[in-house]
Amino acid sequence: MKLVILNDVKIKIITDSTTNLSPEQVKKYDIEVIPCYVVIDGEDILDDGSIPQSEFYDMIDSSKKSQTSLPTPSSIWAAIEKYQEYDHLLMIHVGEKLSGTINAIRSVIKQFKRKNPDCPEITVYDSNGVSLVAGYLVMIAKQLIDKGVEIDAIIEKLDDSRDHDIRVILTVSDLKKLFEGGRIGRATYLLGDLLHAYPILSIVDGKLESIGREIGFERTINKIIRLIQEIYEKEDELHISFAQLRPREKNDYFREKLLEMENPKIIKIEDFLLGNIITCHTGTDVFGLVIARNFRDD
Repeated sequence: MKLVILNDVKIKIITDSTTNLSPEQVKKYDIEVIPCYVVIDGEDILDDGSIPQSEFYDMIDSSKKSQTSLPTPSSIWAAIEKYQEYDHLLMIHVGEKLSGTINAIRSVIKQFKRKNPDCPEITVYDSNGVSLVAGYLVMIAKQLIDKGVEIDAIIEKLDDSRDHDIRVILTVSDLKKLFEGGRIGRATYLLGDLLHAYPILSIVDGKLESIGREIGFERTINKIIRLIQEIYEKEDELHISFAQLRPREKNDYFREKLLEMENPKIIKIEDFLLGNIITCHTGTDVFGLVIARNFRDD
C-alpha cells in the first residue's frame, strides 16, 4: 500500500472507553475517549477510570446483574465540539455488531452537522471488535497521522490491519455472565459448568464466536497456542496484549506457554487490565490475548 503524505491536514482521533487503552496510552497517543456506562444492580457507573480496577472487579463478582450502556448524546456532542479547529475527526469505535455505540454516534453527528455546517469532516470507523482490537487500530491510526498520512490511506491501512493482522482469543472459566448476557447458548453454558469445558472465543466478522472447546485449563491453553500458530505465519512478529484481572497461577502458566512458542516470534508481551465494559459481559474469570501482527509501539 502506498501511503499518501499530506502534512498540513490536522486529524484528531476520538474513541470510546471500550477500547481498553490505558491512561498512559491515551496520553501518549493524544486520544479523546468518550466514556460509556456500566450498570451494576441498577446503578449507573461512568466508565471513566474513577473506580480502581480491583474495586470494580469486586463489584462485578458480587453483583446479581451487570450490563453496559451507551455513551450519552451530550458526551458524544461535547467530544466532537471540542475539536472544531481540526480538519478531520477520525472516530474509531467498538464494533457495530457488538454495541449500539456507533449508531448513537452517527445520530449525534447528523444533529451536530445540522447546527454546525462548517464543522470538520468526520469519519466513523467500525473496528469490528472491542477492547484492544479497537485499541490497536487507534494506535496504528495515530502513528500514521503523526507521519502525515492522508485519511483515505489511513482507512485503507486500518481495514487491512483489522481484517488480517489483529485477533482476540480468550477463554472464560465461569460462563455465568456470558450466558446471562446472551453471548453464549444454554448448551455451552451447561457443558462448561458440568464438565469444565472451556470455550475458546474470538471475534469473527464482528461477532463473538466460539472457535473451539477443550476440557480442562491446560488443554485449553495448549489449543490456543496451536490456534495462534495456525492463524499466523512462522515469519510473523507478534505484539501480544495479555489480559490481566487478578494475580493467578493460571496466568503464569498461560504466559509460560506463550514464551515457549518459537514460531511465530513474539516481539513483546504487554499486560493490560481488562476494562469495565468487557468484564460486565464476561465476568472476571477471563484468560485472553489480543494479538497484532508486526505492530510496534516504540
